[in-house]
Amino acid sequence: MKIVYVMDQLDVQNNGTTVSAARYISRLRQRGHEVRILSTGSPAPDKYVVPTRKSLLNPIFNAHGMAFGLPDKKVIRQAIEGADVVHLFLPFKLCMKARKIAGQLGVPYMAAFHCQPENVSFNIGIRGRWLPFLIYHWFRRRFYRYIRDIHCPSRFIAQQLARHGYAAHMHVISNGINGGFGPLPIDKPAAWQNKFVILMVGRLAPEKRQDIVIKAALKSKYADQIQLVFLGKGPLLHRLERMGRKLKNRPVFRYVKQDEIVRLYNQCDLYVHAAEAEIESIVCIEAIACGLVPVISDSDRSAARQFALDERSLFRNNKAISLAEKIDYWIENPDERTRMAKRVAMQAKEFDIEKSIDKIEAVYKGVIAEHRKAAFDPDNPHSHTLHLPTPYVCRVDAGYRFVNRNVFFRLGSWLLFYVIAVPLLDIASRLFFGLKIRGKKNLRFLKGGAVTVTNHCHVLDSPMVACSLFPRKPFFATLKTNLEIPVIRRLVRLLGGVPIPESPKALHAFMESMHTQLQKGRIVHFYPEASLWPWHGELRPFRNGAFHLAVKSGVPVVPMVFTFREAKGPLSRLRKKPLVTLTVGLPEYPAQDERNERARVLKMRKAVHGAMEAMMRHEENNSVVERGA
Repeated sequence: MKIVYVMDQLDVQNNGTTVSAARYISRLRQRGHEVRILSTGSPAPDKYVVPTRKSLLNPIFNAHGMAFGLPDKKVIRQAIEGADVVHLFLPFKLCMKARKIAGQLGVPYMAAFHCQPENVSFNIGIRGRWLPFLIYHWFRRRFYRYIRDIHCPSRFIAQQLARHGYAAHMHVISNGINGGFGPLPIDKPAAWQNKFVILMVGRLAPEKRQDIVIKAALKSKYADQIQLVFLGKGPLLHRLERMGRKLKNRPVFRYVKQDEIVRLYNQCDLYVHAAEAEIESIVCIEAIACGLVPVISDSDRSAARQFALDERSLFRNNKAISLAEKIDYWIENPDERTRMAKRVAMQAKEFDIEKSIDKIEAVYKGVIAEHRKAAFDPDNPHSHTLHLPTPYVCRVDAGYRFVNRNVFFRLGSWLLFYVIAVPLLDIASRLFFGLKIRGKKNLRFLKGGAVTVTNHCHVLDSPMVACSLFPRKPFFATLKTNLEIPVIRRLVRLLGGVPIPESPKALHAFMESMHTQLQKGRIVHFYPEASLWPWHGELRPFRNGAFHLAVKSGVPVVPMVFTFREAKGPLSRLRKKPLVTLTVGLPEYPAQDERNERARVLKMRKAVHGAMEAMMRHEENNSVVERGA
């Protein structure tokens, strides 16, 4: 596969996002995939470099080791052209522009969720939940509502996204760790001999809570024996150094490269992870893989607590005294710590990066397959020729309200249909498309509910059908994707559009809902060809749904046919498209001489198809006669 990774920075691997992305890229390339990188930084093979955005906030971003890319359309297009799939990492301008260009180029895309809103709120001094709530909403509105597949590094963050209204397909795949992490027979350096070494890895930032670790060490019964080691960079370095001066053994603050970190893990006695907010905590997995027993905050905003095997590895969030008690327990029970180290090392094997790569490969293939499935196939009479952007995700399950009973919705729907839509669309259809409606008198035979069907050959054939049925207001069975198109989705719903579900259970609920409406005397319109082929002049094969509903409900099917005729008169040269004729046929009633329901459905489908073909031939003959005259 040709895969494009889009992220604001990759060169400086100082956080879980960049580290995991680099590992994914390396493993995917080893498996023979072509991975292109679209990012800021220095040039490299298969890397497309965009400039760094300049901002008054850059000093703050730089303090956190962050950079944001300035979208360059030319560079983005070069990176994406010819790719099989695009993987977007962050909900910022570079990925936003890359998503749009990928859509224009017809390249499928997906996204990851790596920026936890608490990372933002904590760093500006707000620990409350109201700001993260707004940021979740903001991310969804500006970026993730356009994404159908989201890679979530943990089940925790997938649940958070669902709780905040994200409706995409969530793919829970760990960022994974390399096979190089494991227990090694390495002695402590001389300065750490006879000390109990506690390690914490992570950016020196407010949400990581290294301050709690220092406070806990001060409260420990064994404070004089404890050596704290913090690996990471960040804006809180000097503040944490000042706090650490109260300890007998000054904390060590270091930043090491990935190839050195395994050695350090194996030189420590305990791993503490005090962060209040974590999407996964890749460093916690690395630590336990090396046999370090973890003590982890039980924060409900952190996924790291999943790595605690029992209560002895959890402390109360933001409580230094609770952490001190856990530290004292593990100092006092070295044999139990040794037994637990073997257990946690076994647990870490579940997060091997090769398993993660297997899963992400499957996701990429699925995204590509779905994109190809939606593409037009001229050999398939039910494939679609017209594809509009569908950034929203509409979930249609068995509990979906196919008929909205809300009084305000019904009032708005009535006003839109009778006062605005039908009068205006009737005039527009006749003026711009030359719409003629023939056979409307056949509707006088309808005394109750009915199913109406037409061929699907015009983008505005639904409004034209509504004009022909006026003053009766029909329901329109429509594709679920039509309710995922901006602006149009609300109009479709208000004007009677009812989404056709995909799952059998939901489809049964849909049919039951439409059956109820037919029994109440309403009209339900179907397009039995199941797909739109604009300006197509022939009848295609029908599916059974409309006829099954009619037979089950004991109501007639009214065949209606769209045909096209040549324009005449002085304005004919100005019209590039033919004019539209909608012909309404006589109702076809379910057969009473067949006991088998399927046989009755097939018989009605055949009769309606035949009637519509006869109507089309009749209209074609009339057009020939008119041209001859």
